[in-house]
Amino acid sequence: MRLVIRDLVVTDKDDILLNNAAYSFLQGKAYRINAPERIKKAFFDCISYEGRYESGRIELMCSGRNCMSPVMVAHFDEDPVFPEFLTIREFLKYYMDLNSKNIMQPKTVDEYLNMVELSNIRADRLLRDFTWEERVRLQFLCFLISMPPILIVDNIKSINNLDFLKDIKGYIDRIKENGIVLLGCSDNTVAVFLSDEEVTVVDGSIQGGR
Repeated sequence: MRLVIRDLVVTDKDDILLNNAAYSFLQGKAYRINAPERIKKAFFDCISYEGRYESGRIELMCSGRNCMSPVMVAHFDEDPVFPEFLTIREFLKYYMDLNSKNIMQPKTVDEYLNMVELSNIRADRLLRDFTWEERVRLQFLCFLISMPPILIVDNIKSINNLDFLKDIKGYIDRIKENGIVLLGCSDNTVAVFLSDEEVTVVDGSIQGGR
């Protein structure tokens, strides 16, 4: 699977942000995108169908055909929000039912909770009482259940807890086995730790391989 950017032109008023940009992102890798915030956001918006571009194409090549569509892209929320008055088990059962057609190897709720170190959560605790770290773990669990072909992780907060950061890297490594991860973290240290390669936007073109 490849995410292929073909001659992409993106403008903002009179400014050219991307100028015939071309690049191929490969399954199994996490890429950190090194670009000014304005350009990075515009690029991610184009991929996730939230922004427009003047010309070019964005394709997700699956077994020789373009399978790109909005449902193929998931976006990490820096401050994830969940239904406040559900417990984590109630939410997971709902989420598993919602994605049942896309889950290749279903697991039990307990098995899923163990995947993201949330198995010790009290069964009756409401999601509104979760810490930011717990909500981030739950959001990554949603990605691990649905396994999006493209995951955009933008503007994740600076993380000082090394064990938590290692856990996030582990989640990303699992997701990228069957997909492509694009990272836009403002904290370069975090971005380098989580990624495999750096891709840089220079004069409107995409350059990579480091």
